[in-house]
Amino acid sequence: MKTNGNTVLITGGSSGVGLAIAKAFLDLNNRVIICGRNPEKLAQASRTYPEIHTFLCDISKPNEVNEMFTAIKSQFGNLNILVNNAGTIKFYDFIHDEDALTNGEQEIQTNLLGTLYVTKAALPLLLNTPESAIVTISSIVGLVPSPSMLVYSSTKAALHSFSRSLRQQLQQTPVKVFEVMPPFVNTEAVKQINTSKVSPTEVAEALIKALRTNNYEIRIGPAKALYFAHRFSPAKAEGILKQLIATALKAKAKVTT
Repeated sequence: MKTNGNTVLITGGSSGVGLAIAKAFLDLNNRVIICGRNPEKLAQASRTYPEIHTFLCDISKPNEVNEMFTAIKSQFGNLNILVNNAGTIKFYDFIHDEDALTNGEQEIQTNLLGTLYVTKAALPLLLNTPESAIVTISSIVGLVPSPSMLVYSSTKAALHSFSRSLRQQLQQTPVKVFEVMPPFVNTEAVKQINTSKVSPTEVAEALIKALRTNNYEIRIGPAKALYFAHRFSPAKAEGILKQLIATALKAKAKVTT
């Protein structure tokens, strides 16, 4: 599909991967809208890229999502690319951590339910355009789960399944469904993992290339190797990831003590 002349909404677009994707679309002469729940980060993104349109919106709250889409329809009239990027990740021991349920609920509410709220609200606009797309930024841990990110991995697995099923439901419509499965990305969210990471710009570039070629499932860098390892031996792939994270967290602990 075309990558210029679109109206694009990116959730969690004020920093990290979301902001890199916003810049990539701006560079290709698209109208770019971002939303986030942190007003300071939104203001900084707006100062950096004055062409960006911003909305303060917590996607885990359906009323805020509906208000945002009412405003988008009123101000812009249409939307033809949605990028579901907003998410939260927490590292905890589900067995012993007293806050495990609270943390898990927050991850489910934002990563999974928030994505569903936004996608459902966007569909009337997306279906009303000749060519449109839903892009969801999931993760390779949706296929190869990590015990260090137990509920996060579960939400990403759900998003992988949701993307594949939604793609089938929308087959006879103008809406294409893409999923990006990166490895660890060099962002604030995973700063405690001291291992090789791809940059937010690499994720953005891979997404633009996939849109142009209609490549619906995008695996980036080490995520490709883990994906193929998982196809032949899920247990081996899970063992590789577990060891990688354990080593990275141990190395980080030595540096900070």
